[in-house]
Amino acid sequence: MDTLYARAITLRNCGRFTVVASDFGSDYRTHTHVTSEALYASLTRGATWKPHPIDLKNDRYEFAQTYDVAAMPIWFLPGVFIADGSPRLPDAHLDTTAFNVVHEFYPSTSQSYVRRGEGFQARGRPYHVPTYGTIQAIKPDCRLVTYAFSPERELVENYAEGQTFLLGKKRTMVQIVDLSSVVEGTWKQGECTTWWLECPPNYRGWFRTFEILAVTMRYIIIRGATQKKVNFVEFRFSDDVLCLPDFYLDQVPIAEI
Repeated sequence: MDTLYARAITLRNCGRFTVVASDFGSDYRTHTHVTSEALYASLTRGATWKPHPIDLKNDRYEFAQTYDVAAMPIWFLPGVFIADGSPRLPDAHLDTTAFNVVHEFYPSTSQSYVRRGEGFQARGRPYHVPTYGTIQAIKPDCRLVTYAFSPERELVENYAEGQTFLLGKKRTMVQIVDLSSVVEGTWKQGECTTWWLECPPNYRGWFRTFEILAVTMRYIIIRGATQKKVNFVEFRFSDDVLCLPDFYLDQVPIAEI
């Protein structure tokens, strides 16, 4: 089994952070986490991005076709916004902005309906009828915690406090405000308790007990105590212990581990 190196990274969002998580009518809520893929694209500054043709009609986004992770084998646990030791952000860390969109400029926002006989017929929404609602955001200067790990020590050593990065389609700027030392992992076997992991929606009973932060069609953000006799790598930081089980590492695209 390969040697892995890891370090904890704490970032702050320099502007409001919004990634739509759900739409209750026209009230959009935001995720309070950042995926591993988004952190890789951001914290590597897109160094391994591969230009490729896009079929707009049949496009299926696949991360491995967009980034050559093997060329820069570093990976990140999902970044989670933490306040007072909890990923459940209090209302004081969130705010809401109202929006009002006119159909004339966004013709696909919605439709209107008129009665025809015993039923209804869909029609385009008149341009003068607004579409409106709210968008939730995380206020600036909140703390996002992630862990970077790699079989190449220099890749996790190459970060410093004060570095800034662009994150996501909305180009939120984030800045490193705290870094742990680089720690070499030790392989063990048994039961372990994980940090937040990004796994497929079907986690296959890998956990004995678990807590879920978020679920989407593509992934689940989960942490918990694993079943017994799991192979895992343990990183002992000065004030924390990070465990990465083999079933998680098997799906990480950095290399054969």
